[in-house]
This record gives sequence, structure tokens and C-alpha cells, in this order.
Amino acid sequence: MPPLPVSASAPAPSPEQGPPGDHHIASWRVRAPWLAAIAFALVPVVFTAGASTAAQLSGASEAGAALTLAAGAAVSAILGLVVMRLSPPRVRDYGFRRPRRARAALWFVPAAATVLIIPSQGIRVDAPTIAAYGVLVVAVALNEETWFRAIVFAILRARSTRTAVVGSSVLFGVLHLANLAGGADVGSSILQVAFAALFGFVAAQLLVLTGSLWPAIAWHATWNFVSFIGGDSTDDRSLIGLGAACVVMLGYAVFLGRRTSSRPDGAATIDAPALP
Repeated sequence: MPPLPVSASAPAPSPEQGPPGDHHIASWRVRAPWLAAIAFALVPVVFTAGASTAAQLSGASEAGAALTLAAGAAVSAILGLVVMRLSPPRVRDYGFRRPRRARAALWFVPAAATVLIIPSQGIRVDAPTIAAYGVLVVAVALNEETWFRAIVFAILRARSTRTAVVGSSVLFGVLHLANLAGGADVGSSILQVAFAALFGFVAAQLLVLTGSLWPAIAWHATWNFVSFIGGDSTDDRSLIGLGAACVVMLGYAVFLGRRTSSRPDGAATIDAPALP
């Protein structure tokens, strides 16, 4: 997919022109930013749907289907990196760099806690399937974070950081309705939309605060892995665990919101109180 044309209006100062040490985040000015954001957000959905269809038509085993999905996600992620490379911002400014201000993000402990409080259902898949899921979750996390928290975020951030945080998370949530096409029931799909939007909101805030995609990528992959090897069930115990994880995420979102600003440069606030 070729990069969208850069807006003819005077661009904002390039993120890479900030003072040394600032973790400025990519901002990409394009014509019709919302249309561009929606179009780019559909790319990983299309690749996932195509890989899922291929797995179903081939009659692959659970492990084979996971690897097929992983291949589709990997190709999509590579395409995303190409789009970044061809766009005005540098790839590292999209978030592919070491995170900063980890202490201000509570060392990412709340994110890890959401995974730990998932009630253990035991490992319900065999060793080859576990390995296949390990590959799948890494590919999916890289793919979705590349498109939603990097490219879509950068396009919407040209309007404001708050627009980027909210807009990218809403798109991330709504596009999980694609699971309906895979046979998921309506109730589970709606629940996943709400959860995905909340997850995306926190992940976007972590990007703003730390200037890095890696915390969200690690969190994303770990959450999916624990869910998959446990059978991805939706019984009462799992729903209680999911509800508890959402409460932690909501509290974390409020905390991170107070540590970050909606300034055009997306930098963390400098007047936030120091952590103990």
C-alpha cells in the first residue's frame, strides 16, 4: 500500500526535531486523517481474515491453523513496517525503541497483574499447539501494535494526542467485531470489543508516556498466550477474572491519564507528582 499524500498545509515541527532526550512520538499529517486511519486499521483485519479462511479451507489442525494465522499476521506486520519506512517520520519515532519513564508507568506492574489474575484453567492444549500459539501471539502483537498504536496513532496524532489515544482505541475495539465472521457469538464479540477498546486505551497511553511500543507488544502477546493455552474459555470463572482484569486496567488508565498530557507533541507532563 503506497503512503498517503502528505497534506499541503504547513506541517507541524517534525517529532525528531525535539530537544535531545525527548521521546517525541511520530505524527503523520495526511489528507482526510480519519479516512486514512480507518483504511490502515482495516489492513490487519483483512490479513487475519484471509489467513483464517485459508486455515479453515485447508482443514488444518489447531496447531496448523495457529501457524497459518501467524504467517498472515507476520506478512501484515512487515507491510506495516514498509509503510512506516516510506512515511515522513522515522521508524523509531513510531515507538520501536527502548521504553523510558518506566517508573512513571509503575514499572508496568498493573499491566502484568491483569495477566496474572486470569483464573488458571490449566493447560488445555498439547505441546506442539503451545509452541504454535507462542509464534502466533508474537506475530499478532507485533502486527496489531504496528498498525493501531503506531501508524493509526501517528495519523490521528496530527490532530491531537487525545484524539490519537481515543480514536485508535475505539477503532481497535470496533474492528474486533470481525470475530463474528469467524463464528463467535454476539455476546462474546461485544464483550471482546469493550475489552479490546480498554486495552487499546491503556496501550496508547503507555506509548505516550514511555515513547515505546515494546511494553504494549509484550503485554499483548502475554495476555493472548495465557488465554489461548487455557482454552480461551468463557465460563463464569473466566468472566470473573476478565472483569477483575478490566477493573485493574480502568484504574491504570486513570493513573496514566494523569501522568500524560494532550499537548501536540505528546510528551509526558512535567508537573506530575513523583512516585514514592
